[in-house]
Amino acid sequence: MNGQLQHIDQDRLSVVAAAMLLALALSRLLETPVRPLLRVTVFGSPLGFDVSATGVMSLIILGLAITGVTSLLQSHPLATTGQPDRRFMYWIVPGLLGIAMAGWLNRIENGTAWAAALLSCAALLPFALLVEYGAFNRRQPGGEPGLRWSQMALVHLTAVILFTLIYSARERSLLSGSAVLLVAVLLSTRLFWIHTNLSRAVTYGAVAGLILGQMTWVLNYWRLSGLQGGLLLLLLFYVVVGLIQQFLQGQFGQRIVLEYGSVALIALFLIGLAVP
Repeated sequence: MNGQLQHIDQDRLSVVAAAMLLALALSRLLETPVRPLLRVTVFGSPLGFDVSATGVMSLIILGLAITGVTSLLQSHPLATTGQPDRRFMYWIVPGLLGIAMAGWLNRIENGTAWAAALLSCAALLPFALLVEYGAFNRRQPGGEPGLRWSQMALVHLTAVILFTLIYSARERSLLSGSAVLLVAVLLSTRLFWIHTNLSRAVTYGAVAGLILGQMTWVLNYWRLSGLQGGLLLLLLFYVVVGLIQQFLQGQFGQRIVLEYGSVALIALFLIGLAVP
């Protein structure tokens, strides 16, 4: 990974990261009224989508992430090999992380805490871009443990923030379940793609997403805090994605099931005990 990063265009990286950070900072200053965009009735339940400043800035940040990753990958030494690199797969983590950061910052009222969170974004966003650049055309990072663990950490961090934000919104299950399903499909597909081809990665990603979406429907009937709901969804995501990854690597067996089961039980106990 270090050898890959020696060739990165630092000027492009700085511009992309600064633009995303500026958009995050401006989202706190913009105050626009919430406007209804769409109102429909599905299965007898009224559903709607609203346009807000946070939503608009999230779309802008997503666009900046996509164009920024594309620009960085165009300067990669392996970008001209003519191989099918599937560049859209490298958009997933930076784009969703940017949306997660926008939603997270919007929930913080205290100015000092908001500034500290913005500083953490200033470190996380360039790091996500660096990891995706280092992973370009390196879909089998068996000899790159640092890259592999960095990808997993970013995916799970993005997942827990988005799951918590979605669950905290207390939307109807059709909306919250669909949102969790979409996030889980994208993030799990990105992880599975390391170990298999794109079609199988999407198939198993859809399986993981459906499980997470159905669990969201179940959790919506429980009296849980937003953080509890987000952590439970993260735990399920970790177990389901981890087991599928072990299967794709040919390592699935009784020992793996016991290992993940033990981790899940301990995590459930800690969530119930320590999370308000």
